[in-house]
Amino acid sequence: MKNNLIINTPEKIEGDVEDFKMDCLDDEKNYTVAKIKLCRDIENDRPLLFYSQDLTRNFRGETDPFGKKQILKVFTPSNHEAVADVTLTKKFEDTVLAYKKKINDYSPKTDIFSDHMMLFLDEPTAEFISDIGVNIEGLSEDFSEMESVEATPFLDDISADATRLKEEMYFLKGKMVVIKDQMADTFEEYEDPRRMSDDEFALCLARENIPDELVQQYLELKEQIDGVKGRLGEVNTVVFRETASKIKLPERIKGNDLFQ
Repeated sequence: MKNNLIINTPEKIEGDVEDFKMDCLDDEKNYTVAKIKLCRDIENDRPLLFYSQDLTRNFRGETDPFGKKQILKVFTPSNHEAVADVTLTKKFEDTVLAYKKKINDYSPKTDIFSDHMMLFLDEPTAEFISDIGVNIEGLSEDFSEMESVEATPFLDDISADATRLKEEMYFLKGKMVVIKDQMADTFEEYEDPRRMSDDEFALCLARENIPDELVQQYLELKEQIDGVKGRLGEVNTVVFRETASKIKLPERIKGNDLFQ
């Protein structure tokens, strides 16, 4: 089993993080870095635990809206132990999103690869967490064992369904651009529909005198787009639920609502 937990001295742990990032870049792999860090409140010296997560997907695409994602959570003395649950829950989310590269297209978040999510602690932090009752060895095992599952023929079919739906969505949105341009040409004062939100465009429709034929085409297209969006959402939900059910969950987060 791969060990996804790195513990080192405070002076060296950041170097370990950078080495991991560089290795992933050299191998052209997307990755997630998770860290737990013990700090002290400057006003009263009480211990605070910070959980941070940095998702980097350099190899997804320049227009990827999920190219980078950062999470930061703070744990006070009243809930220090919860840092372990959050660490595992975030690994679960990473694992669901990773799934497997065989699933080519069901969501914009498909290629994170959970085995490339590493957890880093410096030695004082690891010692502190151990002192408050968190089993470091157990946390390491739970974190490392949670991995993406194999793609099934059913999910391969779902992937193909998602691809077809996205192609249909692209086609319909292209037609919508044309219809909006034709409608905008009839406005008393022209406004570029490409620069308007859907709500702003709807307000224009309410006050402008637009030919009924264009209005009817617009409404029919909008209904079709909404329908495809709904079907695509159902596909994503099916894949996430199916994937999540196959992932080995650590005992300490079983029963938690992991889809909040």
